[in-house]
Amino acid sequence: MALPLIALTPAIPSELLTYILTHQAYPTSLIICQPRAAFLSSLFNGINHTSPPIIPDEERSSQPPNYSNYQPPERHPLLVPTLHQVAISRVINLVFVPTVSHLRAYLAVFPPPETNPPLTEQNFDKPGNKVPSLVVYGLVGLHRDTSEWGAQGLGNSLSGLVEAGWRCGRRVVVMEEREVGDVGEGESEGGEVEGLRRENGLKGWEERVPMLNGSVRRAGLESEDGGWSGRTVEVGRILGRWFKFRRGDWDCNEQAG
Repeated sequence: MALPLIALTPAIPSELLTYILTHQAYPTSLIICQPRAAFLSSLFNGINHTSPPIIPDEERSSQPPNYSNYQPPERHPLLVPTLHQVAISRVINLVFVPTVSHLRAYLAVFPPPETNPPLTEQNFDKPGNKVPSLVVYGLVGLHRDTSEWGAQGLGNSLSGLVEAGWRCGRRVVVMEEREVGDVGEGESEGGEVEGLRRENGLKGWEERVPMLNGSVRRAGLESEDGGWSGRTVEVGRILGRWFKFRRGDWDCNEQAG
């Protein structure tokens, strides 16, 4: 039975990695559609790093300060090297692809040969919805502002991705990057944050692209068709040809897989 193809709502890098650690099963491959430095910078900005306690001036004396009631700030789960996290991270195949050409070339020869295969079969979790996956992060964004920006270019990349997943029996998952401040962090709480995240995800799927590659924008204000010459189509309709849309764990408490 074929595994479902899933398109998840946009996520920041830390949410992506948490999803991988939660739902992966060996062998899982993660394709990041941006340079390594850019991804690490976004990941760093999205994680709350801890800092040493600040000692008030009045406590700076020869007597040692009393830290009996001090509560250290909670660390982000990704900063806690649990045995599960260390074991999983060692068997995930991570690849950075900076251009559309790199992505298509990698998918054409996927899966790559294992250079360091595990000594024994990896089985960290009970059987369930954790299956070997091929996760692609930022595929749509990789095509933006290139000659492949259109239904034709996106369709060619997605068909190669679907074929690669089918060829190796992997569940294919795609999601776009969400900027850290897209949901008004620090300004909204509870259900309002969830609603804003869901709205941003829908806007990404509703973005219109030209049918053919190489189309140009018309001068003047953008219209309902996105300001492109010729016919346009929503990104969600292109993805919907193969993928089922689901909310990520970061948008709700339901399981995304």
